[in-house]
Amino acid sequence: MTITPLFALGFANSALLYGLAAASIPILIHLLNRRKKREIRWAAMRFLQAALAKNQRRIQIEQWLLLAIRCLLVGLVVGAMAKPFLESFGNVIPGRRTHRVIVLDGSMSMAAKAGGKSRFDQAKEVAAQLVKDSRRGDAISLVVMGDPPRVVVGDPSPNLEEVRKEIGELTQGQSAVDLEATFEAVERVFEVSSISQKELVVLTDLQSTSWRARSEDSGGDDGLKRTIAKIEARRPRSTVVDLGKANAGNRAVVGLTASSPVITPGTTVAMTALIRNFGPTPAQGVRVRLTTDGRVGPEQVVDLPVGEDVPVVFNQQFPTPGDHVVEATIDEDALPPDDRRLFVANVREAVRTLLVDGDFKSEAFQAETDYLAQALAPGESAADEPDPIHVDVVPESQFARRDLAAYDVIALCNVAQFTAEEVKALEDFLEQGGGLIAFGGDQISAENYNRLLYADGKGILPAAIGETIGDPAKKESAFRFDPLGFRHPILAGFRNQTDPVVAGLTQVRVWARHQLTLPKDSTAQVALAFDDGGPAVLEAPRRKGKVFQLAVPADAGWSNWPLHPSYPAIARDLVMLAASGRQADRTIRVGRPFDQSFPGSAAGASATITPPNGGAPATVKLKADGGLARLVFEGTDAAGAYQVKVGPPVALDLTFAANPDPIESDPAKLDRSALVERVPGWKFVLLDDVRGLSADTASVGRRGELHRPLLFAVLGLLMLESFVAWRFGRGGSR
Repeated sequence: MTITPLFALGFANSALLYGLAAASIPILIHLLNRRKKREIRWAAMRFLQAALAKNQRRIQIEQWLLLAIRCLLVGLVVGAMAKPFLESFGNVIPGRRTHRVIVLDGSMSMAAKAGGKSRFDQAKEVAAQLVKDSRRGDAISLVVMGDPPRVVVGDPSPNLEEVRKEIGELTQGQSAVDLEATFEAVERVFEVSSISQKELVVLTDLQSTSWRARSEDSGGDDGLKRTIAKIEARRPRSTVVDLGKANAGNRAVVGLTASSPVITPGTTVAMTALIRNFGPTPAQGVRVRLTTDGRVGPEQVVDLPVGEDVPVVFNQQFPTPGDHVVEATIDEDALPPDDRRLFVANVREAVRTLLVDGDFKSEAFQAETDYLAQALAPGESAADEPDPIHVDVVPESQFARRDLAAYDVIALCNVAQFTAEEVKALEDFLEQGGGLIAFGGDQISAENYNRLLYADGKGILPAAIGETIGDPAKKESAFRFDPLGFRHPILAGFRNQTDPVVAGLTQVRVWARHQLTLPKDSTAQVALAFDDGGPAVLEAPRRKGKVFQLAVPADAGWSNWPLHPSYPAIARDLVMLAASGRQADRTIRVGRPFDQSFPGSAAGASATITPPNGGAPATVKLKADGGLARLVFEGTDAAGAYQVKVGPPVALDLTFAANPDPIESDPAKLDRSALVERVPGWKFVLLDDVRGLSADTASVGRRGELHRPLLFAVLGLLMLESFVAWRFGRGGSR
């Protein structure tokens, strides 16, 4: 048990300290008794005076000792009535009404079991006991740490039985912790309370990853410090109860991914499960199993060194289109929630791609899109292996009349310019997870693109279009491609290939290109460059989709790239990666809202979401959001697969999965000094003797009170005074 050092002594009823003057009463009585003596000389007194002179020193000591005991008795009685307390435990005055805020750590790590009981169950028992042992008139609030935190009982509730019922109904969360948001919730609860005396009790396992401010938060460490300062200004008594275990071990499935960004029926996909051993010792012979749609599949046995991710690869095929739930599991350990991980494979019949031709011609390979259409859909697939990409081609003039929601990817091929309405349609398309590929060309109006599509770095395109470099008519000089070490996924097929294969990319001749300029602090990635350092292909996330911007056209007007074997391979990878946005939103993190956009016609439709493990279904209305309908569901506290059924006018069934944050799998915990460093400015008492706390939980509410020991001292002194008076009396009679 760790206790904050004693700083000061306070009194609940300080006015009663004037009663200490009563300690002078025994002294006055003693003095008055001395004044009542009268001297009478008679013969027998000579012998008494001789005896008295012999024992005078002993009698004086006995009298002074009795006097001191009686004065101390009066002082202790007065002191106990004044109710002293240690201010180092917070400005909590015993006997006065207290607003107690109980915070339970609801993160996934609290699901760790010991003796068949989880830490969260322990926390609930301790919280219920705290409420039971609260004094009459005390009020309770209840907050659950999480991401986001939950305020279960906000307003101070004097109905202790109802609060205990709420504690009993709490369920284990599987999210991480937003520490700053949790303390902000505590501050809001304190703020609405009219009870001046406040107490904060936090029941947690002190997991290191949970007790840290997030750097990505707007406030970061400073935001947490400001919140703690507001709480400390209210002078609560804060107690942290440590339910964790040092040097605990854990194994977890921390990742499950597919090798292909888009999955079509019949294609073989490598599903990679990442297994990590967080324990202090290696783990031998750990079984890893793959399950698809509830059907147990293959399994492998692996050894797990300490602190390393071990990839386990399973080859998987999906025979039919639709949503398929893939699950990787390991043998259950003390922390079961992270022993499984889900992936929802949105298997599509084909990737629907719309090519918008800005220079449409009827002659073969004279139109802007002819080479690209041939590369994407060559029409040579076997009957049992249908082509995964379906292509539609429309001239620029028909683009505005197309329903973009029917496609996964849109390729703009030398389209001259756009209207504001067309740009809005493209933005809505990206919001639904669609992919966009923008090729260059001689028809393009740089002014229109930069104003509407680039929009000073805030629009769809990641780069501004500058002047055209080179002359395609003269073909006097040429640029070459620089693959940048083949780091980008669209170039993955060229890694470790022979020189002739690589030459199909690096020997491409480009006679003219657009100069693409990225803004400062751009998040765009250069996938392919030119040998002079300029970007050839850029990738950038936009809303829920992906955008690729190319400095060259899709045809052979500015380069001989469409004539090289690298062109079809990269073109298909571009389309597949651009279409991956529709897959990305099917697997989310626990606690994060499921946010899906639909065509605007779906606004007002009802969506029924069925949570995992037989939970009660929830109904959510799709709300209009500009030209779209938006479904936002926030009840994702449990890990597992969620079924979504959208009613008319859009009849649609889909599945998404929620997985725990892998950081919650690390059992490393904080000690007192580390907690002080993580939460600077917070004054707290740290208790780590859980058994002692469980045996007498009320001691938390009484810490710092001194009137009880003073009353026990009074009782002891009364018995001592009686014994001493009797003893001295007997000695005097002798």
